[in-house]
Amino acid sequence: MNLNKQIRRLLLLDGLSNLHLAGTAWVLLLTPRGFTLTQIGLAEGVFHLVSLCCELPSGMLADLLGRKWTLAASRAMGALSALAMITARTGLGVCLAMGLCALGYNLASGTREAITYDSLLQCGQAERYLRVSAWQNIFWRGAGAAALLVAGLTAALGYRLAYGLDILVDALAVLTALGLTEPAVGAPERRPRLSELPRGFRDCARDAADFLRANPAAAAVMLFNALVGALATLLGFFLQDGLTSAGAGNALLGPLLLLVAWGGVAGSRAALLLERLPYRLTGLLCLAGVAAGAALSLTGRLPLLAAGGLLASACDDAFQMLTDARLNAMIPSQRRATLISVSSMTFSLVMIVLSPLTGAVWEGLL
Repeated sequence: MNLNKQIRRLLLLDGLSNLHLAGTAWVLLLTPRGFTLTQIGLAEGVFHLVSLCCELPSGMLADLLGRKWTLAASRAMGALSALAMITARTGLGVCLAMGLCALGYNLASGTREAITYDSLLQCGQAERYLRVSAWQNIFWRGAGAAALLVAGLTAALGYRLAYGLDILVDALAVLTALGLTEPAVGAPERRPRLSELPRGFRDCARDAADFLRANPAAAAVMLFNALVGALATLLGFFLQDGLTSAGAGNALLGPLLLLVAWGGVAGSRAALLLERLPYRLTGLLCLAGVAAGAALSLTGRLPLLAAGGLLASACDDAFQMLTDARLNAMIPSQRRATLISVSSMTFSLVMIVLSPLTGAVWEGLL
């Protein structure tokens, strides 16, 4: 395996995977077509429902069929989602498109981390994982920020052209994924036939459950990371309302949210410094950073609101990467994508519990 070439392809794939012009401005593209906010809200709900249901099976699929093929399928689902958005004429069509979009994200979740870590492990350079992961996050965040920056222009292009560009980007991403080398470490001995997949899923689920029972520390890491990530994510959601209430008009709201999003890039760099500290200490520091960001957001002052969001975003991304590195060092290669998907599903479950509670607390404090 040419490791440097593999890493360059992975970085390019990360950038292409989040460079979704229409996906960033999907609400702006739907409302002029006559879709109601109720239909849009329902479609968002479908996205999260599919994401929760398919997170674990998609990780199992990556372990059973191979990681590069699963990444290619992920971006193929993205292209199909964009095509479904173009052809959608009813709310049901939009829900179908959002379901395909969620499936695309699920297929990549856990798979990207697995192929990255096992590529490094095969070449005897697993200690480089955190640094490579930091660059992957920078490419991911940078592409998303670029799409967010031109959201107004995307809306002006019209939905057909905007989603057509997304299809083109996803096609390039599929080709990039197919150009990856499947690591021998963690690769299945042979790809199961379709009739053998149910048994393969059962084996993956059993192995993952056995691992978590035998390694409660790994389960605790997943749960604590999900808690920190959920609090930071919810703060980001409610910050949009807070910035508006503090006087940020339409012209200022976009740049401020973009600034908050770039906190993730700062977190990528901070993770490399925090790596030198004990993991438990970094967890407490990042949780304290998210809490401090929330406190700043309650001041009602625009600069402090933005600073609080940026701080929480940076701490969240830093701890997420440190957790990924720690988990990857603990879990077996043969079930790496499955167990990373368990970690992602833990985040979704924590979000379901905390979302209504946090909304009620936010309303009570403001």
